Amino acid sequence: MGTDDKTIDPLFDDAVEYVITKEYTSINEVKEYFGIGYNRAALLLEQMEQMEIVAWECDNETSRYKRIAPLTQKITRQEKKEPSPRVVNAKQNDSKVLGFDGFEWFMASISFIVVMFVFVSCSSRSPALETDYCSDDKVAYTYAKKFISSHLKAPSTAKFASYYDVKSNKPAECKFNFIGYVDAQNSFGAMIRTKFNAVVRYERDNDKYYLENLDM
Repeated sequence: MGTDDKTIDPLFDDAVEYVITKEYTSINEVKEYFGIGYNRAALLLEQMEQMEIVAWECDNETSRYKRIAPLTQKITRQEKKEPSPRVVNAKQNDSKVLGFDGFEWFMASISFIVVMFVFVSCSSRSPALETDYCSDDKVAYTYAKKFISSHLKAPSTAKFASYYDVKSNKPAECKFNFIGYVDAQNSFGAMIRTKFNAVVRYERDNDKYYLENLDM
């Protein structure tokens, strides 16, 4: 699944600015910082992972995202030069109001109208519809891949079958069963293909996914 399969979250730019200031981050950190749901935070980091802003790391105890995009370069402030005194003709002052001539006031009025129009347009937008995660198997497959990766010798080398190449079904409400394969390096560094049969469960109460069963 690429970023073309879904709309970029409106919070994406702000989330990137927060994440790239940290060497490591997690779904819970993004969730708590922005005051959003667990799944929305997870999808934000998933989009960043697809754009190679962060890389997901997992071992037997913890899972987190590592920043791989460089920090934004800081702009060095330059000393401001004091403006040279300007001599203004007394007759010119008569045609200005508060130091601005008629053309400047006209442009300022146009700018104000444009800003107000943009503000009203943005404030009138209807909120995005909430995703029903109990029926969204694409999101569930994303979590299934992460759970499976934690059982591999070299998770960073994992190449999973695409969403459209795996067999999937729903054995029960909010449960997803995926049958597919993953290519990854073994202990000797050789790429091998491993078939998997995974069952992932989503719980509405705490807004989280769980690995219920995995056969590899």
